Amino acid sequence: MRTMKRSILASTLAMCCAGQIPQAFAQDADSDTGRKAPDAVELDRVVATAQKRSENVMEVASGVSVISEERLEAFGATRLNDFAAYVPGFQVDSGGAPGQTAMALRGVAPLGGGSIIGTYIDDTPIGPSTNKQRATTYALDLLPYDIQSVEVLRGPQGTLYGAGAMGGLFKYITKAADPDAIEFRAGMDVNTTSEAGDLGTGLRAAINAPIVEGRVGLRASFSRQVTPGYVDQPDLTGDDAKDSNGYSQLASRVALTWRLTDHVNLRLQTLHQLVDADNTGQVGLTPTTLAPLRGELDGILFRPTPYRMETNYHSAILDWDLGNLDFVSATSFSETRMDETQDATLVYGVAWPLLTGGAVPAGQAQFDVFLGNRKWTQEFRLSSKADDRFEWLVGTFLTGEKHGNRQKVSPYDSNGNPLPFEAASGTLPGRYDEQALFADATYKFSPRFDVSAGVRYARNEQDFEQHTTGALYGGTLDLVDSIDENVFTWKLASRWHLDDRSMLYARYATGYRPGGPNVSVTGSVPMTRSDTLGNFELGYKSHFWDRRAMLDVAVFRIDWDDIQLRETVNGISRMGNAGSAKSQGLELAALVRATERITVGLNAAYTDSELGDVPPASGLTSGSRMPLTPRLSWSSTIDYDFEAGPHWHGRVGGGFRFTGNRVGIGGYEIESYRAVDLHAELTNLRWTARLYARNLTDERSYVSTGLVRDVFNRDVAVVGVPLQPRTVGVSIDYRF
Repeated sequence: MRTMKRSILASTLAMCCAGQIPQAFAQDADSDTGRKAPDAVELDRVVATAQKRSENVMEVASGVSVISEERLEAFGATRLNDFAAYVPGFQVDSGGAPGQTAMALRGVAPLGGGSIIGTYIDDTPIGPSTNKQRATTYALDLLPYDIQSVEVLRGPQGTLYGAGAMGGLFKYITKAADPDAIEFRAGMDVNTTSEAGDLGTGLRAAINAPIVEGRVGLRASFSRQVTPGYVDQPDLTGDDAKDSNGYSQLASRVALTWRLTDHVNLRLQTLHQLVDADNTGQVGLTPTTLAPLRGELDGILFRPTPYRMETNYHSAILDWDLGNLDFVSATSFSETRMDETQDATLVYGVAWPLLTGGAVPAGQAQFDVFLGNRKWTQEFRLSSKADDRFEWLVGTFLTGEKHGNRQKVSPYDSNGNPLPFEAASGTLPGRYDEQALFADATYKFSPRFDVSAGVRYARNEQDFEQHTTGALYGGTLDLVDSIDENVFTWKLASRWHLDDRSMLYARYATGYRPGGPNVSVTGSVPMTRSDTLGNFELGYKSHFWDRRAMLDVAVFRIDWDDIQLRETVNGISRMGNAGSAKSQGLELAALVRATERITVGLNAAYTDSELGDVPPASGLTSGSRMPLTPRLSWSSTIDYDFEAGPHWHGRVGGGFRFTGNRVGIGGYEIESYRAVDLHAELTNLRWTARLYARNLTDERSYVSTGLVRDVFNRDVAVVGVPLQPRTVGVSIDYRF
């Protein structure tokens, strides 16, 4: 019985704790129509801010993908899963609703509790830095309206972006307010999803207006999207039984640009997003064959699982042109709140007879978790002008975070009635503070050859509290502890311009993820160290055929050491530095303007990943592929532009995405899937009508899976989140 109780305690603590998307769609907007005419597309006009400068993306010595606003609109995208597959090596696994999101790049899988891919809005980070906020499974997933573009930086970005960007960076670039222009946009869409009983709807509007012409401009936007459910839960009742996984998204934003002088510019913004989901979108699968336990879109919930995630973000960015130098101050404050109820019946329900001495039979269980994070950041940086022979950048970064983590396991009988004993409850508050200095420099030996280097020194301090009680925890425990770390990251890169159209580059960079205190059952808190990785890549970028075609190809090798893994030792589950991994592969992005009207794109990634010597208690297998990482993934796009009349322009196009087999945690294999997306639009100076279809062939597969083990460490089920069935929609937008 003592062994069984340790197993129960272990399970309880476990619960605690593209290349370019076709660049023809990322050009500067035409002042009248918002798009370029087909014969004016220039592939080399796409810019990125990967190195904290605005640069031609084909000049950046790193793997960078830019997804434009126009491409997001063509996809009818409302979340990351709608466009992530069109970025080489980018894997997004969904828990069913925006924000229930795990991201991976280049085989760096979402292991442990802390973030492995940093998330930025413009010049400031958002999201927790500690491993107590489940950042590998919950991430910012904005409703992408009033977003100018999305950038994905592949490989570690620890030098310029710091903690939590060891696998790469995901950055939203918002639209700045314009003091010189008046703009109004409004639109709506309606869509239908196969197997869903209701229609999906969307409303959106944005306005930009000068307050003081040429000096002060204001921009405001609002959008709301409702996505219907299509997964049934036969064991639930009422509205939770049929089409139970619907959710809504609400986003609003206000931005101000103030040109204080001809050389000083201040940008302010406040952003709010709310995701409200009825139930999880998971379905039940057998652990051995992954065949549906019931129907393809039938879940196995015994209790409702509502989910709510709210994000509030505020920033102030000051740009000061000092003549020979540029100064930037970037300040932000953000607050995120996540409330989720999980059905824990299969995990804990069988434990009630043991915990009550046989007085209570097996029943149901509910796990409620709240995660909250308040984050303040400040960055100052000074840089030389971009056209100097010797370019440099120095800066300092500060952040202070206060986070909360509340959780409770509630017992119920088999009919769903509350049981009269306390199973488990706990609070895990804490603080995280970090200070960092960083520098980056590039020396141009000639117009064709340069070398750059970067360094970052960071120190973080963490305070941690644990207050737990209940039968599953084995009693009451209160403790306080702290940890501090010093971390050094660096990068070295070089570019060789073979001619004015092509470039070869090499880059080595390192990244890290902060460690921290662990949950304890003994009163002594074990500590987890930072894990680190190094990435070497060799790449080639080129425009050719009179700049009607581009090619971006890179090979890489990643070595990941001291991985933060969750492991169970002597019946106790905790985080620890155990194991290593390597990942190597190839990424390719190509775009061809085949004719004046036709553009074809291809994005692909081959990733050969392997876990090193990992302890069996981690649930991973030494020598296997990294979990959730396909060996092969690729996508293609084709677009045709045409004139539909004296004042009308049209475009039709499509995309194909393929994600290969992946290995889930537990060693089972997730089958590959493929999907076809189509879009068409007709526009003039004022009106735009679009038709889109995602997963046109109604492919039935799973974008993520997870193994369910009960408190006795028995595999009882696998849950999978299905690929969203065929969704067809129409949208209409008006602007002036």
